[in-house]
Amino acid sequence: MALGETAPVRPRRGSRGEPPEDVEIDFVVLADFAQAAGGKLNLIGGGWNVYRASQYPVVLPFGLGIAFLIPWSLTNRKHPWSFMIRKSEGIQLATGGGDFEIGREAGIPAGMKQRVTIGMSGQLQLLEPGAYEIIVKAGQAEKRVTFEAVTAGQAVS
Repeated sequence: MALGETAPVRPRRGSRGEPPEDVEIDFVVLADFAQAAGGKLNLIGGGWNVYRASQYPVVLPFGLGIAFLIPWSLTNRKHPWSFMIRKSEGIQLATGGGDFEIGREAGIPAGMKQRVTIGMSGQLQLLEPGAYEIIVKAGQAEKRVTFEAVTAGQAVS
């Protein structure tokens, strides 16, 4: 390498030359109500992607069920995560997040990924029909889910 040149940046690799492990977002589910308890996710009215209201603005019961997969090597440490709900044009409606940590339970196979479930519920005000997006982030991972708010009786395309 000549004077003044810098070495090319190489992606960080794991101990065996494979890409490093990171937190994964396993799934994000929209629901009317979501709660996590004992490692399980309880949903009421889960899995929807179209909300119908007779008029707008409207306040709807809203829940998010989220699951993260944590590699064995990243257990026993805190991991920050966040979510944002916005209208497709970028108008932000809600944000939140926090930290989670999971250990290695006795008796599980070495190297097994651990699942962390998060359920949250509240209310969301929608000012008008349109496309909405939920963005969940943790580590380098990001998952987006969308839903459409329509006027009751309107056909969904």
